[in-house]
Amino acid sequence: MKKFLILFGALVCGALASQFPEYAQQYRQRLAGAVGELERIVVQFDADARASGLSRKQALASYQTSGDDFLSDRGQSMGDVIARYDRLGAHLTAMNSADPVSRLWVFARDHDRELARDTAEIYQPAVPLTAVGAAHAAGGFAFAWLLLSLLLAPFGKKRHARA
Repeated sequence: MKKFLILFGALVCGALASQFPEYAQQYRQRLAGAVGELERIVVQFDADARASGLSRKQALASYQTSGDDFLSDRGQSMGDVIARYDRLGAHLTAMNSADPVSRLWVFARDHDRELARDTAEIYQPAVPLTAVGAAHAAGGFAFAWLLLSLLLAPFGKKRHARA
């Protein structure tokens, strides 16, 4: 029974791990879309600032010095948009330049929680027919096999002493 549980757990974990490459692809597509939309906003803001003879930093500062709460809040939100654009753009570059196996680590280190959650909500599982999908499946299988073997080791068959 113990070996069956280990095999079953390893197969399930391998199947789940094999889904990461497809999830990462869908996440990268969503990330690229978000970066593209933010870029349009930032480019327009920068163009408006230049048309007024201001740098980006000066334009953001003018919001703060206006004395109007609405404009001050708007300046803060625009600063947040620019920071998000910079952060997501750097993350997209890292995801796109990472090889398929190390993409897991780039995602784990820098993922955007909102985009990751939104991707998971509409994620469609796919059968991994790539070497990367197979590698993730094998890694998940091996990890679960080892972990379950260690966790279930104390529950081995009891040996009865002969009288």
